[in-house]
Amino acid sequence: MPTDHKSVSSSTFKFLPILWSLYQSIKNSIVQHFYKSLRFTFMNYFKISLFMTVSIFTGLAFADEPDFGKFDGTAVIIDLNTSKKLTYGKHADEQVSPCSTFKILNSIIALENAVVKDENEIIPWDGVVSEYPFWNHEHCMRSAIAVSTVWFYQELARRVGEAKMAKMVRAAKYGNMDTAKTLTSFWLGGGSLKISPNEQADFLSKLVRNQLPFSSRALTITKDIMNLEKNKDYSLSGKTGSCDSIGWFVGFIEEGNVTKVFAFSLRGEGANGVEAKNIALRFLQKNAK
Repeated sequence: MPTDHKSVSSSTFKFLPILWSLYQSIKNSIVQHFYKSLRFTFMNYFKISLFMTVSIFTGLAFADEPDFGKFDGTAVIIDLNTSKKLTYGKHADEQVSPCSTFKILNSIIALENAVVKDENEIIPWDGVVSEYPFWNHEHCMRSAIAVSTVWFYQELARRVGEAKMAKMVRAAKYGNMDTAKTLTSFWLGGGSLKISPNEQADFLSKLVRNQLPFSSRALTITKDIMNLEKNKDYSLSGKTGSCDSIGWFVGFIEEGNVTKVFAFSLRGEGANGVEAKNIALRFLQKNAK
């Protein structure tokens, strides 16, 4: 028995260095794998944390996205103080009819060509009865833009004429600049003129900054008649547009020394300017400075 014990012990000791080396190798492998896993987990956590931090400090200035409800909506907002542009939705570069938002440029062009002396000159009603009673009387530019009176702006377009209208739409670089269709309806549903939300926002930026190629007087009057509300906290200016299941609300809001331009666009059944305006106002109010 003792002989057997000595023999086993001796044999065991022979293999101890090999076993120890194998143990060290396995241990090192496990430890290295553990640290690699730990490092991978930490780095990914760090990346996620960093992403979240960057998102907080350099991300959107607004807490939430607009609630477009059942509509396929797009919104573009530009902070004119920082030139930062925020985009929501997927149609920011897709052109559609401007509908009655074209009345903004139509007003500028009419004033620039002196087809009316100012925003208060009365044009008699054309006598064509509309389904909207508030259209069925004489109007001036100030009252007509407030209720989006189509016949009034069609008369302004006639007075301007095709050649001057086309020239000035091109000068403003407004959308696709196509006025080829009927002079009195090229901006309405089915008309040739198209514009994207991004182009609307850029056009409004130039309007607010007086960078459009028109007189300061024409731009100032137009901005004034666009005003919807003004109080001690903010001034809101804008224009709705509705046609062919399209809804627009475009304009600008001034809060202290901060000015933002915006273009909200809706698509889908029931989309119109009133819906776009309501969605925009809820969003802007929720995210007021």
